[in-house]
Amino acid sequence: MSRETIKDRYQRTLGYIITEGSGRQKALDAAQRTLGYYYPQQDVTKDAGQRTIAHGNVLASLIYDAG
Repeated sequence: MSRETIKDRYQRTLGYIITEGSGRQKALDAAQRTLGYYYPQQDVTKDAGQRTIAHGNVLASLIYDAG
């Protein structure tokens, strides 16, 4: 499992992207709340309520929008 920190231009932490062993990625905001998931097998990004919001990986956009 790896963790990538997403920061703004002032080096403030906006959130994190966690990559799990299966390849699935999870976006968290700075307070560690789940924002969404990316499923590489389906090439789909879903929000925290499991609704499809995009084809492809847009987890960083979820973090920036939440920040």
